[in-house]
Amino acid sequence: MEEVSSESIVRHSTSRAKEQAVIVWALASAQYPLDHGVIQQEATVLLIESISNFSLNARRALESISGRTGIKLEQPRWRWVPKTEGEVAGDLWDSLNRIVHARKLEVGWEELPSDASVIAAGAIVVPYIQAETDRRPLAFIDPFAQAHAFLYRALPLLESGFRTTLPVQ
Repeated sequence: MEEVSSESIVRHSTSRAKEQAVIVWALASAQYPLDHGVIQQEATVLLIESISNFSLNARRALESISGRTGIKLEQPRWRWVPKTEGEVAGDLWDSLNRIVHARKLEVGWEELPSDASVIAAGAIVVPYIQAETDRRPLAFIDPFAQAHAFLYRALPLLESGFRTTLPVQ
């Protein structure tokens, strides 16, 4: 059996995280019809699967570099404020860990104002994911901000590491 190097694992995880970040970006950017439960249910499943896959792979890739903490979630797609108690995650590393270790993971749906909706019957969007672990209380995590932070801040750090320290495949 062929041994897999840690560099190969990091490259693979980075590639998968990048793919899933784009999917999360798209799902968190969309407006969904307010009155169509099937679309909401399918989008919920896709987002939970994508954010979980993204978080696991992004975390695995980021473990290979210094500077993995301190990457802020600064770019929301939607303006929102939590309507219930809970911390708003502001750091990529913390938000990835919360999702990877979540015992509770729920998609937060919020209605758009009618003047912002492009869907005639009204629209809802996904401004946050709610995650709770056995060690951390409920937190609100912005999936778009996560994808943005990874693609614009973490990915360049990972890719520069590939060019300087990891052999090119």
